[in-house]
Amino acid sequence: MIQYTTQQPTQAQATALYTAVGWKAYTQDMPSLMQALQHSVLITAWAEDDLVGLIRGVTDGHSILYIQDLLVLPAYQRQGIATRLMQQLRSAYPTGQTVLLTDDKAATKRFYTSVGMKDVDAHQLRAFFDDTRQ
Repeated sequence: MIQYTTQQPTQAQATALYTAVGWKAYTQDMPSLMQALQHSVLITAWAEDDLVGLIRGVTDGHSILYIQDLLVLPAYQRQGIATRLMQQLRSAYPTGQTVLLTDDKAATKRFYTSVGMKDVDAHQLRAFFDDTRQ
């Protein structure tokens, strides 16, 4: 049974999860990632003592929630864990805007629309970003 908590993962647990899903840019600077996790709104998914997923958001607590990371171990994907993580985070901040920036894969689009997110293309919106990571 999967347990959902706000428990912070250890560096080893975070490294294993981010590495397993191929997010290598994060694992190149683990001290920065650990600081980011500690200063974010975080919900983690656990199977016993094993970290199997997490969602990380940044918010002002009133008008906006930015979803930065949502990841689940490959062996645990397609079991509703990512959906539950999204539901829990969004229910904690039910008003205002929820925003995320993600890749353009069809499966990614299907997932986020299935949990109630809307594609900006259909709403006369534009997104901008600047990535200064090395």
